[in-house]
Parts: sequence; C-alpha cells; structure tokens
Amino acid sequence: MKKVLVITLVLVMAFASSAMASVSFSGKFTATAEMNSFRVFTENYTLTPGISFTIGASNKSETDEVVNWDFTGGINLVESKFELGKYKLGLYDNYFDIWVWGNKQELTAKSTHFSMVSAGKTAAADTMRARLAVPVMDLGTVTVDLTAPSSMRAFVDVKALEGFNVSLGYLRDWTDKEDAKNVIAAGADTTIASGDIDVTLEAGAGVTLAEELGFALALGAESDITDELNVNASVEHANANWAGDAVTPYATVLAAGATYSEDVFQVSASGSFTIEGAEEEDNSNTLTLGAKYRMSDALAYKNLFHKDHWFKNTAPAFGAGVELKNFKFDNVYADVTSPVVEDMVWVKGAASYNSEKDVSASVLGHIVPFDKLTVIPLVKYEYNTDTKVGTPTVNLKANYKIGASTTELKFEAQREFIKDAPTSLLKLSVEVPF
Repeated sequence: MKKVLVITLVLVMAFASSAMASVSFSGKFTATAEMNSFRVFTENYTLTPGISFTIGASNKSETDEVVNWDFTGGINLVESKFELGKYKLGLYDNYFDIWVWGNKQELTAKSTHFSMVSAGKTAAADTMRARLAVPVMDLGTVTVDLTAPSSMRAFVDVKALEGFNVSLGYLRDWTDKEDAKNVIAAGADTTIASGDIDVTLEAGAGVTLAEELGFALALGAESDITDELNVNASVEHANANWAGDAVTPYATVLAAGATYSEDVFQVSASGSFTIEGAEEEDNSNTLTLGAKYRMSDALAYKNLFHKDHWFKNTAPAFGAGVELKNFKFDNVYADVTSPVVEDMVWVKGAASYNSEKDVSASVLGHIVPFDKLTVIPLVKYEYNTDTKVGTPTVNLKANYKIGASTTELKFEAQREFIKDAPTSLLKLSVEVPF
C-alpha cells in the first residue's frame, strides 16, 4: 500500500512540475450493503467500501497544441489494500511514438491481413505491454510490440502502394526456449471497380520457420452488390506446422456470408465449412440464419436488442435466428421489444433453445416513472427437457439519481428458486464520482 501511494505521489509531482503540464485527478467512492437473504435485521449482512483514483496528465509544446506526452493511471482499493489499476503512458516525438500500458488497459490492436500475426489491444492483468511506432516518410509505419516476458511482434504497414494496402508481420515467441516460434506473414488488399460495383479483395500468406516448414494462405472478397445487399467470401488454409496467431492449423476453412437490409427488415446468412486434415468425423461446418424486423428506424439493426439500447426503441421490433453445426441443430432464439407507454415503459422478451435441450425464456422491463428513477424488473425461467429441472428467477433493480447530479443510489433484489436450495440477494449501493 505504501509503495503504491509513494509511486502515485512521485508521478503526480513529476507531471505537475513539468513545463506546461496539465494534470487532472478524479476518482469514485462506492459503498455497498449486501445480504443473501430477505430477512432484514435478522440475518447477517456486509458493508463493503470501494475507492479508485484516476490520474491524468499531458504536456503540450509552448508554441503550438502538439501533445508531447500523456499519462493516465488508476489506483483501486481491493480488499482493504491499494493496488495499481489500469495505466497508459504515451510519448510523442517528431520521429517516433512510444506507449506503455498494463493491468487490463487498452490501446489499439495491430495485425497483418487475416490476423496471421496479431497483437491484441488489451494488456493482461498484472502485465505491462510496450509499443514503438516509427513513421517512414509518407510510405507507412514500422511498429514493434512487446509482451513480457517472452514475446515480440513487429509490423510494417504500407498504405496505398499503387492502389494496394500492404502489411508485413514478424512474430517471435521464446516461451519454449528449446522450440521458439518464428512466424513471418504478409498481406495486401485493394478495391477494384467492376461496372457499378466495387469489390474489395484481400490476400494473406505466412510461414513458420522451423525444421519442418509451416505455412498458411488466405483469400477473401467483399462487395456491396447494391445499397441493400452485402456479400463476402473467404478461404483459409494452413498445414500442421503453422504456428501463427490466427488461421487454423491443419485445416482448410471456406466461409461466406450475405446481409440484405431494407428500411423495415434485415436478413442475414453466414456459413463456414472446415476441412481438417484429421479424420473425417473431425470436419466441422456452421450455418447461421437471422432476421430482424423493425417498425421504426430510431435504432440501427445492430442495436435493436442491445442491452444498452433496446429501451430506446420507439416502436415494436422483432428478431429471430437459428444456428446449425455439422448439419445438426445447435440453437435457435427469438427476441421482441416494444414501448408500452411512450417515453416511460418498455418491455423486452427473449427465448432460446439449444442442442443441450436447455430452454430459456425471459421478460425484461425498463420503467422510467420520472427522470430521477429507473426501475428494471426481470422474470426469467430456465428449463432442461432432459433432466426436467426448471429454475425461475425474479430480479428487480432500481436506480435513483441523487439531487441534480448523475450519482445514483442503486438497489437490487433477486430470488432464484433453485429446487431444494433457493437463493436470495439484497443489495444497496452508491457510487460517488469526484
């Protein structure tokens, strides 16, 4: 705890004393009362505090608005101990940019075509990432990405070279020192005009340098045939010795998809067929079909049933889909949402059934009696047709805004009617930003 506070103080003082440095300091405090019973003032309960701090700083040139460096970092109270949270430092020079980030912080992902060599955007817990990017005139960028303790990836991105975007990548992973991985990948994409239609073509190839050479190849195409219809197709192949970040070893994968959208409905279909080098029964394929219907265009199709957007619908919307694996049924689902009272009450229903013979049905509400209060009731039922065991769940959440601020007092109650062992939950919490 003392070490973290000392580090934080040093960082704050260093940033604050830097010429033209702009320093910000924010955080939030949470307090939660919780008990696993509805027997208030009879059963035991817990009171749990939480606090986190976020420090931000940046330095700009005296002569213009160019940012020379910026930093954000957090400190969290975890089980009564302070721990370093997410952090990110960026250094920006005329000739290069450097970033270091860690503890589940995100930057951006980097990859070659078809992700044959790929560096993810998120640093794992208790892990630091580092990245150096060097622009090469106006031709492109060279990037080196380091993931401790034994992995390095390098990328060269060339933009618009005779109409082609080109990517090169190199991966070295020496986790297994006796059999370190060395992978080289290259790719390119371009858009060509075919009459009134533009077609985007993409190709990728990679090799794994080893005693027995590994290789991967991939080709893809995508086009908006009309304003309403988009189609795509790809083929990927790799031998058994391929060790890159993507493309399945010892397999050939064929994939295709199409989406047709009108003002009130959208239908989509996608599928993949995998030819593996193992036994025939290991071969796999998938086929997914989906349809959505909306009675207003207030929300995009992708947001019609999204957990953060569905209650913004201004008219009923419907969705359904089915997925097949190896020509056998895997799952089917249906969604419906509709406003009940304009700008006050919305309802969302969902149902699904899968190959494990699990049935799930739920009704979710979103009620705003007035601006300061939001009530979210949920009734859900899960049932397995094999075991004939069903589990009803009732959940109620309510969020109340305190004063004219955005700070909310949050309440949650849940009862799960598990056979012979029902569970209960009562929770009251508040989160105060500062």
